[in-house]
Amino acid sequence: MEKMARGERMIRIFVYLMTHHTYRYSVAEIMENLGIPKGELRSVQRDMVSLLDMPGDYVSRSQERAITYYQANVARASKFILSDFDDILLQFVFLQRISSIYPATSSLITELVDKIKGSLPAKLKDNVDYSGKSLNGRILFMGTPPEYDSDIGKKLTVVLKAIEKNRKIMVEYEDNFGRTTKKMRTPLALVIDRGELYVACVSESLPGNTYTLKLRRMKSVQLTKVGFEPKAVDLENVRNRVRSGGMFFGEQNPNCEDISIYFPSYMQNVLMEGPYNRSMKISKSDEYTVRVTMKAEVNDSLKQWVLCHGVNAEVEKPESLRRLIIDSAKAIVNLYRR
Repeated sequence: MEKMARGERMIRIFVYLMTHHTYRYSVAEIMENLGIPKGELRSVQRDMVSLLDMPGDYVSRSQERAITYYQANVARASKFILSDFDDILLQFVFLQRISSIYPATSSLITELVDKIKGSLPAKLKDNVDYSGKSLNGRILFMGTPPEYDSDIGKKLTVVLKAIEKNRKIMVEYEDNFGRTTKKMRTPLALVIDRGELYVACVSESLPGNTYTLKLRRMKSVQLTKVGFEPKAVDLENVRNRVRSGGMFFGEQNPNCEDISIYFPSYMQNVLMEGPYNRSMKISKSDEYTVRVTMKAEVNDSLKQWVLCHGVNAEVEKPESLRRLIIDSAKAIVNLYRR
């Protein structure tokens, strides 16, 4: 990896610790995991001191057998399920925006952002300022964000407080058919996907089952005094469903299969820019074709992703996905032959 400016490097380290908050790392491990050259050891050590100096003690330091370890202290970060994001600029703007929707990190991130911004090159600083204004109030790392009503921040604050304090919420919700119901919900995690915010909940009637509510469809949400004891197995269920691509349309216990799809080589950049999930890999098949492989559940979500590429996508395997595509293609033909 080419040498990074100090601001870029600190952002990488901070985001890495935050998104891997359940583990502790030595400086050597941080450098190895982030691909930072060994020659920047002293610079990274200075970065860690700066992160430790931030108010709120969000980064902690411990020692064992003469080795110093660092770990993020934000236990509540486990309640967020974030997609993978690597772009430095988006990481920076993400920090700026997340402070407004996650109050517990506000003071830390504000000071960290100001400190890092001061060390950025002028051109990058201008890009950050421009992006911060143009992407105002949006979730930045999951594609084009939707428009939210003026109360979205208040609703999100209530949801986050419920997740943090393990309290149930009373939600007035509008479903796909425009019908509104008011029910008690058990919020477990916040899922962020393609510019939309979803609240992952545990089923009241089917314990152990999880489902999502789209935040923008919540007409009202109130924090109740009813508490609940979150189960690690339920949160892991949500994580598995997100990883498999089946959180919204898949089974409760997703069965991931080996997926293989061929695309024209000119689609490579498009595919890289919009991967289906984190496991997706792209390899060259021949001069004119690339092959996409991944581990995913075969469901309507994957089917729709393949169909959105039209005749550019040819499923090699599994046969179950091929049948889904064929059945959908036949249904479309029959619709237009009426």
